[in-house]
Amino acid sequence: MKKIRKATTKVAARPSIAERTAVAIKQAGAHARGEHVPGLVVRKPVDVKAVRTKVDMSQNEFATTFGFTLGAVRDWEQHRRTPERAAATLMRVIEIAPEIAKKAASEAA
Repeated sequence: MKKIRKATTKVAARPSIAERTAVAIKQAGAHARGEHVPGLVVRKPVDVKAVRTKVDMSQNEFATTFGFTLGAVRDWEQHRRTPERAAATLMRVIEIAPEIAKKAASEAA
């Protein structure tokens, strides 16, 4: 009777903590110098108050129209919290095309 051999797979050795830390420090330095760092995503902060005043709405109107809580809008404007990615993206749409954003929000309700 033949014996069946199991396939062996070699797993690449994971870099040590020290090696990963050294790479991270080099990447941070490159980012600080303004160099492109592959895989690094930097989100630009959104000025919620500027967006809201651009569309000429009160905090309550803005929150109600676009589906935010009034507390979230206040916290964002006072820099106690930052909008999550989806909310920040919606802010950019509101900033660029406020009428389209209002129309989409009213149809979604």
